[in-house]
Amino acid sequence: MKNLPVIILFVIAEILGAVFYYKTKDSAKRMLLTSLGLGFAVVVVLLDIIPDATEDFSLGYWICAMGFVAMFIVGSFGKRISNYSAAAGFAIHNIAEGIIISTVFGPISPLLTLGAILHKLPEGMVTYSLLEGLKDRTRFVLAALIALLIPIGAIVPIAESITKPIMAFSAGVILCVVGKQLIMIITKNYKTVMNGATGNIQLKLASVVVVGALIGWASCLLA
Repeated sequence: MKNLPVIILFVIAEILGAVFYYKTKDSAKRMLLTSLGLGFAVVVVLLDIIPDATEDFSLGYWICAMGFVAMFIVGSFGKRISNYSAAAGFAIHNIAEGIIISTVFGPISPLLTLGAILHKLPEGMVTYSLLEGLKDRTRFVLAALIALLIPIGAIVPIAESITKPIMAFSAGVILCVVGKQLIMIITKNYKTVMNGATGNIQLKLASVVVVGALIGWASCLLA
């Protein structure tokens, strides 16, 4: 397996993100971590997943739009189905990431280490948060298994003609789910500010979303 140290670094960083969320039992702190993950996820989709899925594949933009619309329709059947679909989208992303790491990445450098930590730690947290409704132990196991799909992508030969359309569709799925949750946070922030009740709490959540977006942007530059 090529670039094994880089693959191990990415897997460990993502599992540690899931561990961090798993160990955080306070619901308010979990909400902050979820907000951080939402901001991170939307930027990673726009700056990482979509560019990878559409490179030399212009049809990918249309497939991404199809994924967005499909998830918008599926979302009407329940939030949990939407979230699980988005988690599956991150699983597909990890397989594709394994393919990319095995062919593109070089030796581990301090900059790459920082990029991996910034990139995969929040990804582990957002994957865990999307699996709500399950027992914490089950959520952690599934999040860890999703992280372990990175070396699977590096080992199993998968043609780009297959991975790019699937990545594009999953990008649309993730963007729809994350976007709807972000709009919910912003809308609640607007309402609470108008009502003057818990505006400070919602403002804090919105600020954490921005921090997550900045982490996502920095990680895309470094990783």
